[in-house]
Amino acid sequence: MKYLVRICALLTLVVILQACQGEVASNEEGEALALKYVTAVNEGRYEEAFALVSDDFFNRFPKDMRIEYHEKVKEIMGPIVSMKLSNSLVDDRFSGRFYMFQYSFKHVNGITTEMITMVQKINSKDPLKVFGHKVESSKLKKLNSQY
Repeated sequence: MKYLVRICALLTLVVILQACQGEVASNEEGEALALKYVTAVNEGRYEEAFALVSDDFFNRFPKDMRIEYHEKVKEIMGPIVSMKLSNSLVDDRFSGRFYMFQYSFKHVNGITTEMITMVQKINSKDPLKVFGHKVESSKLKKLNSQY
């Protein structure tokens, strides 16, 4: 009987803790947001993409500098031939959920890897937003050192 009471108490505690976590976006919502953002950026629809970013997104690089950077990436790498989601991570940390989605883009002139990151605080009513975007390629080393 004591064993049954302990199990019930433990299950009740787990349910209460789950309820206290609040609403956070699902993995699918995070992946959909990352795809929408990265597609808009790569198609040059910057205002649409930038509507999906957090307030802190432009702290390091202002909007015009980011547009300039992405236009230079297009010049160097050429048009996109194909893309795929190559890696993803959704992890609950401390007081929030961390999302990371890595896309591999095949361009006419080579391959780029683009990392999209997001964090959503638990118990926050704020919608999920992109807070980081990094583009890597061996052909972009010089450009990336300038930004």
